[in-house]
Amino acid sequence: MPFRIALSGLNAASADLRIIGNNVSNASTTGYKKSRAEFADIFASSSLGTTANAIGAGVRVSSVSQQFTQGNIGFTDNNLDLAISGSGFFVLNDNGVQVYSRAGSMSIDNAGFVVNNQGQQLTAFLADSSGNISNGNAGSLQLDTADIAPQATSGVTMGLNLDASEDVPVSPVASTALTLGTPVLDTASSPLTTPTFDLFDTYGSLATGNNQGSLQWTYSGTGNVWNAELLVGGAPIVPAATASVDVGTTGSVSFDWDPDAGAAMPTQTLTMDVSGVSQVTGSGSTLSASANGSEQAPFSATDASTFNSSTALTVYDSQGTAHLATYYFRKTGTPNNWEMYSFVNSVQVDGPDTVTFSTDGKISAINGAGSPFTQVIPGFVPPGSTAPSTINITNTLTDVTQYGSAFSVNTLNQDGFATGRLRGVDIADTGVVTARFTNGQSRTLGQVALASFPNTQGLRQLGDTAWGETFESGSAIISQPGTGSLGLIESGALESSNVDLTEQLVGMITAQRNFQANAQVITTADTVTQTIINIR
Repeated sequence: MPFRIALSGLNAASADLRIIGNNVSNASTTGYKKSRAEFADIFASSSLGTTANAIGAGVRVSSVSQQFTQGNIGFTDNNLDLAISGSGFFVLNDNGVQVYSRAGSMSIDNAGFVVNNQGQQLTAFLADSSGNISNGNAGSLQLDTADIAPQATSGVTMGLNLDASEDVPVSPVASTALTLGTPVLDTASSPLTTPTFDLFDTYGSLATGNNQGSLQWTYSGTGNVWNAELLVGGAPIVPAATASVDVGTTGSVSFDWDPDAGAAMPTQTLTMDVSGVSQVTGSGSTLSASANGSEQAPFSATDASTFNSSTALTVYDSQGTAHLATYYFRKTGTPNNWEMYSFVNSVQVDGPDTVTFSTDGKISAINGAGSPFTQVIPGFVPPGSTAPSTINITNTLTDVTQYGSAFSVNTLNQDGFATGRLRGVDIADTGVVTARFTNGQSRTLGQVALASFPNTQGLRQLGDTAWGETFESGSAIISQPGTGSLGLIESGALESSNVDLTEQLVGMITAQRNFQANAQVITTADTVTQTIINIR
């Protein structure tokens, strides 16, 4: 009968309208995937099949299939809003049951777990305490809201340039003259030696202690002629520095002093006025001598004229308390040598340390030791600490240079930090979740997991824009974003519904026409039936 056939058509058109209505109503639902009705004709058949002139018995809905095409991605102000660009599903923990969704509206619950609007927890591959992510360690992503523990500074890395063309601050004055103090030479006491006196070389080094200078006078045995010799450390120098003095006749003499015996330093000429020397026999001698010159002025952190450059950074003790560390550099009279002084909270904790450079401007030694060019500040308690905590700092100066350009600091880093609280979360396109803290530190928490299926059409709809795994869909394949066929993550974005309203409105008109046409079939069949009934 045409009534049943037309009725199946009405039911099919009505189902089509309901599906279109559901699509339209979810046009603004995040992560929603549109559905479409798929129809099949009906034939009465037996085990032997149908006859060649069989007439169909109507239509039925064979399937309501979802279309997992990509929806538009719109950006938001929430870093925890996630969208998948490409294929894949978020994996969610619903009280121990895994469900899957494309809706990425996430937030943090009172326990710190990342959850969606239904309270389902986002699954991720979790990181260990060192930030290493393991695929075998999947679980609910949780943000630690507790304070991050502080870390004491243990190392400072410097990358700076010391200006090779700068002058030596408060330069030393090399000795150039010797002065005698009313000398009386007794021939009966020859040889005679003056008390020691200070000598200064061209680098400003002071010949102290056993290396101080003195003058030895030896009577020639003839007339008033004496031999004067410069001694250093009580011994003749090499080459010898001697002069012949004829008392009463010679006005001045000079000595050639080579402080480093033929090495890098130039020979210094020391002049001496001998016009006041007198000679006696048996009545005793009077001898004294001194030299001019001065060493480099002492360093003072409060006197900028005593150093060339300085730089500072913040360091931390084991309790996270900040302290100001300042490093002062000053050029010395020794070529390619600088002194480094280390201060914390304006109190000196180390130095001077000698930093030596090669002729090409690269560092060659610290305190005479070569690579790896580190200098250790002995353990100290930061001055002014209310809760004392010892700090041990190793300074690495591998990238310190001495070139003929202005002083510059290229890098100055330390490895300590204060305590900090969670400030924000960043999620990379690969799904790696990084927590940022108020102390400038960051920590990898995990990597968002995505799932794919052999047959997405086989997934079962659970409502709330979620799907469940079925036998038809196949088992979930869970991996990292961007691997295999899985898409990438967009943080601060949401995937819109893939419903095209224009397409749905056109489909609605078509379904309405189909409904009307099937209703017309019923009207026509009713007319035919009435005609038959009215036959007399």
